Amino acid sequence: MADVKENQDFDTTVKSDFEEVVQDIGEELVARLTMDPDETIIDMFQTGSLDPWQLFVFYGALEKALLQYRTDKRKKTVIVHVQPEELVGIGRTVTPLSTLLEHILMARVEDMGEGRLDIGEMTYSGESIDYAGVTLKGRHVVLICDVVDIESEYLRECINLCKDMKASHVVAVPLMLWNPDLIDNLDEEEIAKALKNENRPLS
Repeated sequence: MADVKENQDFDTTVKSDFEEVVQDIGEELVARLTMDPDETIIDMFQTGSLDPWQLFVFYGALEKALLQYRTDKRKKTVIVHVQPEELVGIGRTVTPLSTLLEHILMARVEDMGEGRLDIGEMTYSGESIDYAGVTLKGRHVVLICDVVDIESEYLRECINLCKDMKASHVVAVPLMLWNPDLIDNLDEEEIAKALKNENRPLS
């Protein structure tokens, strides 16, 4: 019985701040999606960490933001999933981000049905970037991509394609903006230490 009581005490005192952190970052992302200038790449999610909690926070914050972004009935928005550049030439792929978009569709099905929200996709063949989806003319476009190298011009080219198709406003959000400078100096001991954080509390 003593063990049960100790476990109950533990459960009431240890609390994760995951939801609060995700909510705060999601609200910041909504503000940036709304206020940042046309053709901005929003680089909130630079990574070089081996901490899996970081990725949970990234995806959770994006989901919060896309559920809240441009829900006014007068606004028309297209969210475009950009195929990771590293998957060049293999066509449409299922990634964590494409799965997240399916959840956004289900949650905002009324917006989809009334034409306020649409989903598109960009794939890279190695020679050209191809778009599949509704017309972008006159619409606000959010490009989202699972991972992009910080020095790559890939997302910039995707933005240019949207502007060529007469999108009125385009912003891009790479969920992991890969910055190798953040991990260049990691040695084996530091990597092992980082991996041990896999089950630690967020706070």
